[in-house]
Amino acid sequence: MTGMKKKKIKDFVSDLFFSASGLVFMNAVISFLIYPMIRKLEGSAFQGRVLFFVSLANLAAGAFGSGANYGRMKIYAEERRSENGDSNWFLLFTAAVSLALTLIAVLVKKDTADTVFPVLALLVFMTALRMYADVEFRLSLKYKRFSLYYAIIGAGYLAGYGIWRLTGFWPLIFLLGEAAGLLYVALTGSIFRRPWFRRSDLFRKNFSADLKVSASFFMSDLVGASDRFLFPVLLSNGDELTSLYYYASIMGKLMSLLSTPLNGVLNGYISKEEGRISRKTYGKVLLGMLGLFAAVTLLAVGVSYGFVRVFYPLDFEKARPLFLLANAGQVIFFVCNTLMVVVLRYTKERNQLIVNGLYILLFFVLTVPMILRYGLWGMAWGIFIVNAVRFLLYAGIGLISLKGEEAS
Repeated sequence: MTGMKKKKIKDFVSDLFFSASGLVFMNAVISFLIYPMIRKLEGSAFQGRVLFFVSLANLAAGAFGSGANYGRMKIYAEERRSENGDSNWFLLFTAAVSLALTLIAVLVKKDTADTVFPVLALLVFMTALRMYADVEFRLSLKYKRFSLYYAIIGAGYLAGYGIWRLTGFWPLIFLLGEAAGLLYVALTGSIFRRPWFRRSDLFRKNFSADLKVSASFFMSDLVGASDRFLFPVLLSNGDELTSLYYYASIMGKLMSLLSTPLNGVLNGYISKEEGRISRKTYGKVLLGMLGLFAAVTLLAVGVSYGFVRVFYPLDFEKARPLFLLANAGQVIFFVCNTLMVVVLRYTKERNQLIVNGLYILLFFVLTVPMILRYGLWGMAWGIFIVNAVRFLLYAGIGLISLKGEEAS
């Protein structure tokens, strides 16, 4: 191994560590403090109601915030430049989508979780904006600042938690965290600087890329959040089942959150690289992903026994039988998202749309009837099966599309 390759590996591992550390802190605040306290003080049904709307915010963030983020990275990888105004127009579109998604959710669920529609819509949009804003650090590969960004968001959640205990108004927990992170980027970064809405000659290409990636992410993340959305809509005790499935799969979900820093660092590095990778290299990536799936699933199941017993003792016996299958479904979802980053970089955006279109179609055709018949187990099997199929589709498209010699 040459000195240059060793340095690249060392830099990648270092950046991954810093990228993950801030996210780990932020999600530890949510998973080890906020949600357990909501369960303890308000009960599992109310926690399910909160999870529904927080998941809606995360869906908008994972789809449209990440779409603007990854779309901008893709344009930069191809053109070696990107403009704030091009992305900001898409963020205006995201604001309109956030309003529409929130309205649909409130009308379908007939509930606002003891808050009001404008606050929920604001939460959805700010979460999407926060997800976009970390592109500031991905473009520059400044992952120490990326880590600080998410640590600041986590600190904002802690402040919001304190205010919630005083006021009882739960959206403040998350709104203060998102606002803290966005303020940090606005004060120290460049992506929110003027001219805010000046279009470049790349505007159409940028908007098209953002839209295609967002549509693909939306279909993918809708399945990832489906346990929060479908149980309350399909079953009479859906809010309680939402919380129970969350307890059973929480370690897989937390492990899958590692895909955010991994994908970010991976995308940042491959966007800087010229050329393509070979089928042989891609095959090694696939084998590595399968090994990662097995190792992380076993770890998630093992940790679940201790975590759920300590933080959700009243629900441990009900959740325990689902640990293996529910966590495996979440982990393979994260593996697919990481594989999708590679496919996005080296193939056409339409490949993502094709795969995720088939993915979401299969999900609803297979999983909705299984939920209606088997409840929690139907959801667990449905998520696992459709994500396994999605992995195979991405693997096949990559092997077909990638040709030629190793990238130099």
